[in-house]
Amino acid sequence: MATTSQKTDHLEKLRPLGALEQFSSARHHLGFYYNVGISASYSRTTNDSVPLKDVVFKAVSAIIQKHPVLSAIPVNEDSANPYFVRLPFIDLEEAVTFLTRQSPTISGEGDIELDRILEGQHNKGFKGDFGKLPFWRLIIVTEPEEENHFIACFIFHHSLGDGTSGLVFHKDLLSALQNRASATLASSIVYSPRTDLLPNLELLHRLSIPAAKPKHIPTNLWSGEKVTMPTSSHFCSLFLSQSTTQNLVHACKANSTTVTATIPVIVATALMSNLSTNFQAVECTVPVSLRRWMPAPVTENSFGVWIDAFSQYYQRENTSEFSWNEARRSKETTDEYLKTGGESINVAKFKNIKDMKGFFLSRVGNGRGTSFDVSNLGGMKVKESDERQWKMGRVLFSRSAFVSGSAIAVGVVSGADGCLSLGFSWQEGIVHDALIGKAIRGVQKEIESIAGN
Repeated sequence: MATTSQKTDHLEKLRPLGALEQFSSARHHLGFYYNVGISASYSRTTNDSVPLKDVVFKAVSAIIQKHPVLSAIPVNEDSANPYFVRLPFIDLEEAVTFLTRQSPTISGEGDIELDRILEGQHNKGFKGDFGKLPFWRLIIVTEPEEENHFIACFIFHHSLGDGTSGLVFHKDLLSALQNRASATLASSIVYSPRTDLLPNLELLHRLSIPAAKPKHIPTNLWSGEKVTMPTSSHFCSLFLSQSTTQNLVHACKANSTTVTATIPVIVATALMSNLSTNFQAVECTVPVSLRRWMPAPVTENSFGVWIDAFSQYYQRENTSEFSWNEARRSKETTDEYLKTGGESINVAKFKNIKDMKGFFLSRVGNGRGTSFDVSNLGGMKVKESDERQWKMGRVLFSRSAFVSGSAIAVGVVSGADGCLSLGFSWQEGIVHDALIGKAIRGVQKEIESIAGN
């Protein structure tokens, strides 16, 4: 049987993966974590004689030409020296799938049908037809008998891009939909651009590891069940109305904090309300985009992986009920991190891991170090368009559960419609269904209370 490298020997070899990219490459290979997803709704008021499939294919073709990493796949994920190769072309017939909903989308707090579609995607990696298919896929979910309204689910390997990259894809998709000169492609085959990949984090940053600080780890910390393979991800969405979103933002400002700092407190409070009193603390990991500190050519509109993370503990005595004091303390922790100006970053320690595969496998059977993470991508900012053209609406951030990561992952993003959404991911058997259900309802109830609903 041919090895993965033998299957790709004929492909153009690009640069090696950096340590941060290897982190996601190794866990994908092991089935510890498969992918990231950013989904956005699109609509227009006028009909078009050109089929939606042609319109989407034309738009995606333009995006592939703009971002060369979309034509790259990692090779030798199970080794200490993975590298990217370039696919010579991408067949959109294989990379883009069209699905029709069983029932129309209903504006509300969640979308069960979409959740099931995303859940299936987050349990599927990119090893199939290796060397032929890209390490991303696009699922276009249309309304029954209606092509003027659809949801585009962009699912991608985390070594290709971070969450912000998913927003970049959708910004470019909207722009391409609005500005297409001709929607008809001669073929579904898109030939890859010959441009170089953008530099990885290790090529742009001196990777100073933060100075060690005295760290008091609370006793009786809840972090779900022990690390267990294989992963089976579950997903649930929560959408807030525009008024609830606006009121939440205003309440945070009035109390000298932010939505980013407040949501972890809300999640911690919801968990503490439903956990046994044997547990006295939870730990939250907060991913942070490093793009603001990256030199050229990296910008907010680049596609790649430039992220870090820090963590914070929440004690039961301070989160038995929601507290603005805790929300302000969360903001202080974030501000303290941002004051470093990106000079020393926590993911720099990955460069010292010589065997990333062994690093992950050594975690199996042990307790996990963190309870939940909250990754807030901020707001989707897009240009206004004519009423007849395509418009973007709500946006949803979803992810695979991470075998050795947080017990619960919460993805937060504000759509082009100004509405906040939260996507909850967890692994089968690691967080009990009863607990996750109560926690999500608790988060919703607390947000509505803060927003004055």
